[in-house]
Amino acid sequence: MGQPILTVEQHSLIWPLNQPIDQTVLLERLGVHATDDQGQNLTDKVVMNLTQVDVDQVGEYPVMLSVMDRTGQSTQISIMLNVQPQREQERKDAPAGSTKHSKWWLWLIIAVIIIIGIWWGVRAHDQRMANQAATDNQQSSQISNNSSSINKLTKDNQRLANQVAQLKGATQQYQQDHDQQALQNRLDKIENQNQQLQKQVQDNSVKQDLTQVDNTVNEVRQNPDKGTQIVNRLKDQGDFSAIWSSVSQQVQKWLNEFSN
Repeated sequence: MGQPILTVEQHSLIWPLNQPIDQTVLLERLGVHATDDQGQNLTDKVVMNLTQVDVDQVGEYPVMLSVMDRTGQSTQISIMLNVQPQREQERKDAPAGSTKHSKWWLWLIIAVIIIIGIWWGVRAHDQRMANQAATDNQQSSQISNNSSSINKLTKDNQRLANQVAQLKGATQQYQQDHDQQALQNRLDKIENQNQQLQKQVQDNSVKQDLTQVDNTVNEVRQNPDKGTQIVNRLKDQGDFSAIWSSVSQQVQKWLNEFSN
């Protein structure tokens, strides 16, 4: 049984300074695609480690992407995230020597594309209506089959699982190296990420869960020697049991990345 295949269209990406990272948007911009050795699509199982990224500080940061198949085989790939001020990003993205004339042609091309899109939409309307019922039935079946799968978690729950995995990994790493300063730094990072996620998530239940993660971080600070047991208590609380399988899959990758 071979390892899963993980590819990206871009190995380096510019991200605006002070803008919180939306993992879904980042995966789309990187052009991430993953399959197992049988060709089954695993793209929705790709997770990323953003622990080394500081969106409030200009610089280049490594980001590790990982995917695991149903047999436990995993593949990792590293990309570089370049955090820059918004104006600098726009200047780099702009083509050199652009002129008003070239912009005029750009608007003309956009107008033609819009016209073609409208024409195609009108022509395709009747066919879409005919196929809608079949499509709805297929989507309903897929939702039913995957409703209990950890890999079909909502975006907010994926973020929550990533935070818990980082926290659990930090406590396990501390059990190995007993480096209190390193643990405090990782807890600070998780706490800062939680503050950003509190502003991003839409689900009030997930917001409450993130607050519980913050409380757990404070407990670990006070009693780091029992950090792993403290984090494991989350499994039996609220919505955490539903994401625990996803958490467990991410912890070993997190530890491997910090050991490199």
